[in-house]
This record gives sequence, structure tokens and C-alpha cells, in this order.
Amino acid sequence: MMKRIVVAAGLLFVTLAAGALEIQRNENPIHADPPRMIREIEHGRRGIVGAGEDAVLVVHVWGTPREMGYAAGRLLKEEIESCATSVLEKMKEEIGGDLAVLDQVYETAKPFIPPHFLEEMAGFAEGAELDPQTIIRLNLVGEASEWHCSLFGAWGAATASTGSLLQLRALDYAVRAGIQRHPVIMVYHPNEGHAFANFTWAGMAGSVTGMSSVPLAISEIGDDYDQANDSFAGVPFTFLLRDILQFDNSLEEALARVQKGPRTTSLMYAIGDGKKGEARALQTSRTLCNVYDPDTLEPLVPTHPRIKDIVYWGMSWNVPAFDKPLHDMLVKHYGNLTPEITLREILPTVGTGNLQVAIYDLTRQMAWLANAKADGETGPLNAYERAYIQLDMKQLFAVEAPKGR
Repeated sequence: MMKRIVVAAGLLFVTLAAGALEIQRNENPIHADPPRMIREIEHGRRGIVGAGEDAVLVVHVWGTPREMGYAAGRLLKEEIESCATSVLEKMKEEIGGDLAVLDQVYETAKPFIPPHFLEEMAGFAEGAELDPQTIIRLNLVGEASEWHCSLFGAWGAATASTGSLLQLRALDYAVRAGIQRHPVIMVYHPNEGHAFANFTWAGMAGSVTGMSSVPLAISEIGDDYDQANDSFAGVPFTFLLRDILQFDNSLEEALARVQKGPRTTSLMYAIGDGKKGEARALQTSRTLCNVYDPDTLEPLVPTHPRIKDIVYWGMSWNVPAFDKPLHDMLVKHYGNLTPEITLREILPTVGTGNLQVAIYDLTRQMAWLANAKADGETGPLNAYERAYIQLDMKQLFAVEAPKGR
């Protein structure tokens, strides 16, 4: 099989002695104002949320896959071209100058890619006036790369102060690739399926971060624990996760989708269900699909003990330098875990989420989003050190289509 490409995330791995956890704080403001709409076209609207350098574009699209892709391409034309250029240039550096590896990944995966993604990517290319292969390559970078991230899902006794299902998605990836220059909150209102939000980057149709109106939410970590059996002959994971957001109505449906596959490479997930009030952690690969709850969570080692009503992994599978501090911070705030405690203290102390952080409160259908510093911006580099945007997801999903769409 072709190997996944490890793109350096620039992470500092620190060995922490017991009791030596140094608490860090993020005291930046949380931007809670609603999005402001800027432009409207057929099948789409472009807006912005947040303030200053921490503002993020919000794009709503309605219709068929082709219509939604075309509208997004038109509304994000400059951003898609810039994002594709910077990300693909970085990928070219990592693999020695030949992007044909992405074309090989695509040809291997194409028989398994649901047709609506091919339609949407074609719409992106047409709307943005770009070569379709550029959009395809951009959308296969995630499948071909290895992402090291952290996640947790907490409910019940762990969040007793609010009664919410709280979920973390902390993405650690190559901030030097410049992908953070064009973050976009894509809010889809499809003809088939239900409304959902993809916390993504310009031109990327697949999902690594997002929440649906059900509500379901996704978190993801890349690894290589089953590399010998991994293959790209399956549904690319970003499309698999996106279909969970668009089509699945429960945690059980989402788990069944992942179990059915065909899966591709070594990946770990958390899927949370706001109606059920619980999350599950999954360790998957081409051949594996292990589903864990708090009572069965693995690996069961001294630096990764089980915690009642919590599933969690720090950075990857069995990484003591991140598992242990994440565990310790979850225990420290047990019973009072909230989005604000997570973003203010847990993430800065653990040091995870350098490119992007999303925190979901699935019970209240709220989300908090932060992105890494882009070139020319001020302040700290890592997303977990920067200002967050607070999002009322119910309001985003309720936005009405342009008249006469």
C-alpha cells in the first residue's frame, strides 16, 4: 500500500513527572456576537463571525450537491484558490515535489467515494474557476496525511454542573502549511439529509470537525497502529465523517456507518449524540473497528486510566506525554467540566489543538471555535492560545434560503 504522509505539526512533547503539571490559562475574549451577512447569491450566502484577526467566514449553501458546491465556489473563489495553492505547495515539499501521489490515492479511492462528493467537488471547481483536479487533490490531502490530535467526550457525573454532553476536537497539524489562512464555517442545507456545519477550510468538502442539527458531532485522530493492513481502497475518512453529519440520525446509525465501511487507514474517532447524551470512542483501521465506552476504554495503562462518563485520548494511541495531562485536567475539573474551563485551562495546560479547536455542547447545541494564527497576524500561534468564537448552532441551522433559490 502507499504510506500516509506524516506532516510535522511542530508539537513539543514534554515528559511530565507526577504532580508537576503546570497550569496555563487562556484569558482571551470569547466573541459571542451572531454572524453578519455580507453577500447573497442563488443557493448561497457569505457572512462573517467573530472580530478582527479571529474572525471566520460563514458560508450557507442550499440545494443539490452540484448547486451547493457551485455556490460555495463562487462565494469563496479567492479563498479556495489561495488555500489550494498553499496546502498543495506544502504537500509537495513533504513528498519531494510530486503531487501524483494524491492522484494515486484518488484513483484507488474513487470507486468508494459517494457520488454526491464528486458532484460537489465539480461544483467547487466550476464556481471557483479552477481545474477540477486541483479541488480533488485538495480534498485528498487529509486522507493521504497523518493528523495527530486530541479528543474527549464527557457527560453525566463529569458535567454534573451543567448536565450537558461536552465534546472536544483538538486538531494538531502543520501550522506552517498556511491552511489556517482560510478557515470557513460551511453550513449546509441540503435537499437530501439534514442541516449540518462543517468547520473546515476553503474548498474542502470533507469533514474532520463539525456538528449536525440532529445533533451529532465528530472528533478525529490519525495514527499508524495498523499500518500493515491500511489501504486507500475505501471511503476516505473525511467523506465518511461528513456523511455522518449529513445523513445519520443517531449515534447508533453513525457507528453502523463506520462499522460498515469500507474503512481505509488507522484513525480514532469520537462521535457524540446530543439526544442520547453520550459519546463513543472508536479505534479503527482497514481491519479494525473497536467501539469503546467509559467502562471499556483502551489502552488501559497507568497514564490512561478510565474515568466514569468520559472517553478521551491525548494526541494519539497511547501517548503518555498527552494522555496523562489530559487525564489529570479532566479529573481536576470532574463534575464541573464546561466549554469555558476546557478552553481557558485544560487545552492551554495540555498543549493540544495547535491548528484548530472545536468544543461542542451538544445538549445546548452550542460550539466554540479557535484557529491558529495566520501569516501577518498578531498574537500567539496556536489555536488553543487564541480567542474563541461562540456559535449558536440552532440559529445557524435555522437560517432561511435566499428568496427564489
